[in-house]
Amino acid sequence: MSNRRRRRNSSSTESHLTENLPAAGQQCDSRWLGVPCWALLTGIGVLAFILRWVCLAETASIASTQQLLGDAATYYAWAEKIAAGSWYGDTTFYQAPLYPYVLAILIKFGGVAVPGIRFTQAILGSLACVLLAASTKKVFGLRTAVVAGVMLAIYSPAIYYDGIVQKTSLASFLLCGLLWASLSIQSRLFVSSGLSNANPLSKSREEAAQVAVTPEHPNPIVFLFSLAAGLFLGSLVLTRENALLWIPLFPIWMIWLPSSLSRPQRFALAGTMILGLAMVLVPVAARNGSLGGEWSPTTFQAGPNFYIGNNAHASGIYEPLVPGHETPVYERSDAHRLAEQETGHELTAREVSRFWFAKSWSEIRQSPLSWISLLVRKTAMVVNHFEVPDVESLFIHQQYSVVLKLFSFWQFGLLAPLAAIGLVMTRDRWKELLLLYALIAVMIVAIVGFFILGRYRFPLVPLLIPFAAVGVTLFIQMVSRRRWRPLRMPVGVAILVAIVSYLPIHAENHLNASSLTNVAVAAGQQGDLGAAIMLLEQSNRMQPDIAETNYNLGFAYKQTGQMQPAIEHLVKAVQLEPDLMTANFHLAECLERIGRFEEAKLFYANILTVDPNHTGAVRALERLDTLAPQAQ
Repeated sequence: MSNRRRRRNSSSTESHLTENLPAAGQQCDSRWLGVPCWALLTGIGVLAFILRWVCLAETASIASTQQLLGDAATYYAWAEKIAAGSWYGDTTFYQAPLYPYVLAILIKFGGVAVPGIRFTQAILGSLACVLLAASTKKVFGLRTAVVAGVMLAIYSPAIYYDGIVQKTSLASFLLCGLLWASLSIQSRLFVSSGLSNANPLSKSREEAAQVAVTPEHPNPIVFLFSLAAGLFLGSLVLTRENALLWIPLFPIWMIWLPSSLSRPQRFALAGTMILGLAMVLVPVAARNGSLGGEWSPTTFQAGPNFYIGNNAHASGIYEPLVPGHETPVYERSDAHRLAEQETGHELTAREVSRFWFAKSWSEIRQSPLSWISLLVRKTAMVVNHFEVPDVESLFIHQQYSVVLKLFSFWQFGLLAPLAAIGLVMTRDRWKELLLLYALIAVMIVAIVGFFILGRYRFPLVPLLIPFAAVGVTLFIQMVSRRRWRPLRMPVGVAILVAIVSYLPIHAENHLNASSLTNVAVAAGQQGDLGAAIMLLEQSNRMQPDIAETNYNLGFAYKQTGQMQPAIEHLVKAVQLEPDLMTANFHLAECLERIGRFEEAKLFYANILTVDPNHTGAVRALERLDTLAPQAQ
């Protein structure tokens, strides 16, 4: 009898965890600490913009923000081509198209260059903070909304991504807009138990459950929010392709949502959302169909990306199909060329994608246990504290920015445990939060299914921050009331997540050194070889065994006429990565310049074993063959 009573009391204690949070459909406070909601949201936006503007100024001197590299260079060149008149284009989309089209509009009609793009993204990032706060208010109340908005405003990776030429900033804004539109629907339609006008702290959850929300006819504005949700989601799919997996969730959620709507009205609500989605995606699918003969609402790079993340030698992060071809300039052509070489005939864009999917599954079937181990590793990577860099790196930008250094503590390794606390402490409201749960789960699956980069993981941040905010809010309240028992499970789960978050999964020093090499490459492309050599030497001291660093260092010394250190680093690059053809070629040229002809021939010949049509190597060998009789 006593044991039964203890269990009942424990359950009652846990049910009070969220008693001070507004239920969906319940009116939230319009003021906090005497400050009206609009002023608080405005303050969040201003704070976010000031931090981003200061960071832009601090990082303006970084070479890679002036001389764009990788995806940034590709997006900007694509945008310039569009702005010059190629609005329709002449090939199917291989990369998500919305971001370069937004850049093209800014270039064409705003006359902006890279600084103007970064400034515009700072505005978008600030608006995203406001939208996330407004979204959080609809489920957790104004106090938690302010905490969530400030969390995103000062989140160091968010500030960083808003300041580089990448689609992450646009995707974050669109996702926060999608959350705002969707939760606006829920806040108007959700039928739950709760108190609409009384203070939730004044009664227990059991007493509150006796007060039912009176069903009302839906305001037509909910259909406008549904249309907006479709437009936001469609735009997000054209920015972040894995958002395609979210599409089925929203109609199902709208139909299932416990609300006062009749079944026909629920289907009409879902249909309105699908209409908004179609308004964005159907024109793109038709355009791709007109150019490639195949309809696709987005791009055709899923197959190659799946192979990169799941092949027999995959590490979980991005590695190009061809060593040394890390840029989008090669990604599409390499995927197409290698697929046609293996099949022996020409392939369409869709057939290329299918080829790489089939090749992936073939390798997975050969070693399923290794693949399962890889999936476990990638799942741990998703919650890891380290922000895996692409071409540019948060680590490098922190060396230039006081703002990024100041908030460097606030990163995924802290966000994930705090979000775990909020997820556990609000579990009794699972019906209201089901959409957020589904979005988080599907996005984790989408990330793990391919490969991990910090910016690919970023869509989880706006989804987890509301839970982190409510976790912090409720934790402080429980501690202030000395209610320790309800905190056992949330804190235990948070500790477990924190341990996983700080497992040494990534070769962090290697990745940061590679990013420093990229900055050096940008400096070299600007003509500042002195700065390039200095940065490359720094990178090489951090991690001496990176082939690309040694290659670029050797090439930079060659450009300055210093043949001995050039040969030294180029030899090391070839030893680390024998198939790096550019290193072989420049090493052969250096050897030729100092009269070591026979050694030069060997490296030119190495190139022809991989690429028999390499024009430079063929001509060099012909030239050296003509020199041989003269030398005799």
